[in-house]
Formats: sequence, structure tokens, C-alpha cells
Amino acid sequence: MRKFIIITLLIPTIVFAQKINDSILIEQNQEKIAKLNNNFDQLQEKYEYQVKINDQTLSSISNQIGATSYNLSIFAFLFGLFAIGLGVYVTWVERKIIRIKEENESLLKETIQTKNEVVALNELIQKDIYGLFLKIKREETEHILKRLTIVPKDICNVASELLSRELLEEDFDILKKAYLKLDEKGDYKNDYKIVLFQHFLDLVVKDIELGPELIDYYPIAIICTFENDIVKSTEDFMKAIIDLGFQKREKEINSFINGISSSQHKDYIKVYKIIFDFLKTRDNQFKFYSLIENKKENRIGKVNFGKLLIDNYFETSLSSSEKTTIDDIKQIQEELNKEETQRIEAENKKSQAIIEQKKKTEELKKIKET
Repeated sequence: MRKFIIITLLIPTIVFAQKINDSILIEQNQEKIAKLNNNFDQLQEKYEYQVKINDQTLSSISNQIGATSYNLSIFAFLFGLFAIGLGVYVTWVERKIIRIKEENESLLKETIQTKNEVVALNELIQKDIYGLFLKIKREETEHILKRLTIVPKDICNVASELLSRELLEEDFDILKKAYLKLDEKGDYKNDYKIVLFQHFLDLVVKDIELGPELIDYYPIAIICTFENDIVKSTEDFMKAIIDLGFQKREKEINSFINGISSSQHKDYIKVYKIIFDFLKTRDNQFKFYSLIENKKENRIGKVNFGKLLIDNYFETSLSSSEKTTIDDIKQIQEELNKEETQRIEAENKKSQAIIEQKKKTEELKKIKET
């Protein structure tokens, strides 16, 4: 019971104390809530500030990235241009180096060649002075020929020199070039014709431009040749007409025979033997004879060639056409012998008349003196 009373008395106190404690707790909680709200507001402000800072940071970073990307693009473009320029420069330098290398190799070759020439020249001087003379003479010949292409009319001053020199096959084109530069006819072209005939008759006969122009000049050119020259020209002539087909070269053959017949070589048997041997076959030799026209100016050459036919085939079995040819040769020979006899008789008569005239003159002088 006592306990009950005590409890009953304590309940109000407890209740009042509880109310006081609750009030204190509420105030404390309110203060905490206020502090929390205040802290929350501060945190909110800090958060907003932080967000703002982050936005600014992100914007700055974005701008920097954009600027960096732009700078990288410019740098890449400039680097590309630099790389292209560097590539072009390297290529240019490489080619220049290669060219310099090639030039150096060429210079080295020329130096070696010059050295060899100097050594060879020294050997020529020491061992073969005549060979050196020929080398110098060849250089001089080349200089003369080159000058003719510039001054074609200078042939009148150098024709005699060229006739006495050995010319090479490549010199023909230079002479032809100089000859074709002359428009007018006359001594200038005639000088060229003599040189061409003596040195390059085979090439002349085959040449479309020069061949026809020189045909009528054969007799004059032959008169200007020495024995060794006419031998060479005859060989060159026969080579050419054999290659071209001598049956179609009747005009050239008659001009050549005419030239021999009227020259100092008319009785030079070696010339006719060259012609005869080049024809090779019996048939060709008789055909060649038949192509020589029966003109007075051709007779000596024709009969001298014909004598080779008689010497080689007279004692063989002759065809009817060959017999006719042999008879023709003999007839021409008889005519020439008769004319020669008449010429000798006429010369003798003329000489006798001159002797008699001298005697009469001397007798008259003696009569006047007495």
C-alpha cells in the first residue's frame, strides 16, 4: 500500500519532469534542426557554388579541348605541308646527288679517256711519229669538212687537199650536206663532184639525190683521176651497180665507159679486168657488153672490154648471140685499127710537110745570104 501511495505521489512529479524533459528535448531538437537547416543551406550554397565552378571548369576544359583540336588541325596541316616540302626537297637533293654522281662518273670516264689518249699520243710520239701525223691529218680533214657545211663555196680552196687525202664513209654525209646547200651550178658543184666521184662513187650511185646529178660528170671526173684513183672508183662503181642490178643502169654504164674511153686510162687493162671480174658469170659479162652503146666515144672502152670476152670464151662453144657479139668486137677493133692507121698516116704527112717547109725556108735563107 505504501508503495502504491508513493507511486501515486511520484506520478505527477514524474509527469511534470517528463514534460520538462520533453520541452527541453524539443527545444534542443529545434535548435539542432535549425542548425541542420543552416548547415543544409550552407551545403546547398557550397553545392551550387561547386556546380558553378564545375560548369566553368567543364566549359574551360571544353574550350581548351576545342582550341587544342583546332591547334592540332593547324599543326597537322602545317606538318603535312612541311612533310611535302621536305619530301620535295629530299627528292630534289637526291636527284641532284644522282646527277652529280653521274657527272662525276662521266668526268671520270672522260678523264680516263683523256689520260689514255695522252698516253697513246705519247706512245705515238715516242714510237710512231707517222701514226701521229696521220692522226693530226685526220683531225684537220674533219675540220675542213665541218667548215664546208658552213661555207660550201670554200670547196674551191680545199678540193685538191681532199682529193689527196683518205676520207672515211661517214664523211660522205658531210660532203653531201655541203653540196646540197649550193643552189647555183658551176665550178663549186663540179669540185664537189670530183671529190665525191673519187672517194664515194658507190654511195653516190646509190644516192637518190646525188646519183642522177653526177652521171653526166663521170667523163670529166675520170680524166682528173690517177691510176690508183680510177681503180678504186671502178671497184666502187661496180659494187654499186651490181647491188642495184646493172641491167637497169645502162645510163651510168655508158657514161662510165665513155669517160674511160676518152681518158688517159683508155688502155689500162686493169680497169676492164675489174669490171669483168665483178660481173662473175659469163651471161652477165655478155649482157654488160650489150648494154654499152655503139657510139664513137664508147668504142675504145667497149672493144677493150670485148677483148676479155674473146680471151676467155672464144675457144669455147659459143651461142649464136655470143658469136654475134664476138663479130661485133672484131669489127669495132678493125675500125679502130683503120682509124689509127689513117691518123698515123695523116700525122706522118703533116710531119713530112713541116720538114719540107723547113727545108724550103733554109734554102731561101741561103739564097738570100749569097
